[in-house]
Amino acid sequence: MPRIHTKKKEYMIGDLPGWIIGRMYTKRLKQKDLADLLGITPQAFSARLQKDGRGNPKDVFTYGDLLTLFKALDATDEEILRLTKM
Repeated sequence: MPRIHTKKKEYMIGDLPGWIIGRMYTKRLKQKDLADLLGITPQAFSARLQKDGRGNPKDVFTYGDLLTLFKALDATDEEILRLTKM
């Protein structure tokens, strides 16, 4: 079933953690590696990848965090645009 436009924001919020996890796997990085880059604990990094009971992120990445993650995970311009456009 195709994604419905009215839920676009919710779907895109879910796309970012999935992209980060997938890229971590391909680059053989652990959550601890990226948490160290961001200056946070691995538990805090994990919380930013998870959703609460209503489907909202438990915590959010800051703009600076995203820039660091995109650089560390070698994001292309197209990926950055797709993942940050709401």
